[in-house]
Amino acid sequence: MALCGIPRIDDLNTNAAGATAIAAGDPDKDSVGLLQQMLAGMGQPGLPNLLSPDYGVFGPRTTTAVQNFRAAQGLPAGEAIDAQCLQTLVATSPAVPVASRGYMTLVLNFPYTGLAKIVSVVAQMEGAGKFSALNENTDKAGLSFGLIQWAQKPGRLTEILKAFSKASPDDYVRIFGDGDAGLAARLIAHTQKVKGGIDPATGQTTDPTFDLIDDPWVSRFRQAALFKPFQQVQVQTALDDFANSLGIIQGYAPQLTTERALGFMLDVANQFGDPGLHSIYNAVAQDGMAVSDLLQAIADESVARIQDPWKTGTQARRQHFLTTTFLSDGPFVDADNPAVAA
Repeated sequence: MALCGIPRIDDLNTNAAGATAIAAGDPDKDSVGLLQQMLAGMGQPGLPNLLSPDYGVFGPRTTTAVQNFRAAQGLPAGEAIDAQCLQTLVATSPAVPVASRGYMTLVLNFPYTGLAKIVSVVAQMEGAGKFSALNENTDKAGLSFGLIQWAQKPGRLTEILKAFSKASPDDYVRIFGDGDAGLAARLIAHTQKVKGGIDPATGQTTDPTFDLIDDPWVSRFRQAALFKPFQQVQVQTALDDFANSLGIIQGYAPQLTTERALGFMLDVANQFGDPGLHSIYNAVAQDGMAVSDLLQAIADESVARIQDPWKTGTQARRQHFLTTTFLSDGPFVDADNPAVAA
């Protein structure tokens, strides 16, 4: 059985002797936060995410979410997460799956270490951690989809579509081609065109057959996000992308070795691309610069380069990575992928 690494959760999930239920007022913020995100994935409203000061606080909204979930699943009425409730939570397909610690470990079987942890935190910035996150051309980049927002305009959307097709060709055709293999293949071919098959000035499609920001395509992407094997593909593809970016970063910024510093850099790279991050770094880096000053300078320069409508959000995003307790100031280690460890 998969483990998440949080003792209370793992004890409940494995029916360990002495395991205690988690209820209102419980001081174990790691356990409570994990449960809040998994309940949010079940469609329970109003629960905090990683950015909220209420994350990990088992208050009235969490109590209501537990009551609602128990009722929906036919469990005995109650306000606590006991072993039966947790195991049901893990086994139930979520309405809005989120790449939280609990879901990534207990459901998708990815360890919450190294790059997987950073992917989860970055995903919270990109689309609230949702596998189904969609940006329907608000930034004139066509469709952006998934955990790390594989975007159409820079040619990244085709990467995740190819990964789906490679992992399960029949399911790719079923979902994206509605059973038509030719249509499914042409979708990849379209997204491989220059600028992802869109007008770079407007983000509008160059082929009406593949207007990906409208149905039936939006519904098909959402269907793919609910399919567990394709959720695993999203995580693995994001890990591969981040491993590649990490190697590039370590080539020109070897002084950055902590989980926080590298997580921060990977988030900027995901937003600006590897060349964009390198350009930002070159613009602000100075010999002998303290790491904290360098990261703040990169944060400021990234905000300066973003379009006005997104400056405030980008600034908050940068500061979150610089201050969040979810990333450590110790050395970055990826025991599950030692080749990418600092």
